[in-house]
Amino acid sequence: MDATAELAVEPFEKLPLPGGYDVGPRRFVLEPAVRVLRWPVLRGRLACTAGSLVLGDQPGLMLELDAGSLRTNVFGLARTLTDKGGLCAAEHPRIRFHSTDMSVAEDWSVEVIGKIEVLDVVREVRLRGELAHVDELAVVLWLRGVLPPPRRQLETGYWVAQVIAERPIHLELAAEFVR
Repeated sequence: MDATAELAVEPFEKLPLPGGYDVGPRRFVLEPAVRVLRWPVLRGRLACTAGSLVLGDQPGLMLELDAGSLRTNVFGLARTLTDKGGLCAAEHPRIRFHSTDMSVAEDWSVEVIGKIEVLDVVREVRLRGELAHVDELAVVLWLRGVLPPPRRQLETGYWVAQVIAERPIHLELAAEFVR
């Protein structure tokens, strides 16, 4: 057998198909976590009501989260955090995220810089991750990053919400977007 024989390989497109994708709300997980000594002591989950992912020359990501859907690993804390002294879900039912800059590399690694709008406050966040799965009909996006604490301490709200807001909040997102 000749050691210099060449294999015929079909061309493979590394980048995903360009175009718009919509989020599948049942295939979406956003987990905020507060860590102490790198250990997540407080975890939560938020549901997504709408979202889109655009791939191509000008990629972008937009998500709309339901503030009242927060679930935590501490009994009773979700109600406290979504009530009037926390996220005020009755008056501000949506948490919005939109990308201001997004890049997708040939190895499917993704970097997203965007803004989160919570309670009429806008904060910038940087997320990094990858396109975990890509086919003709769907894209699975996995991202993680850290929302730094605000520069100024919160002056109103429940003391629990103030303590949580003073810590960096680690974000992890896994979502399936379909055509």
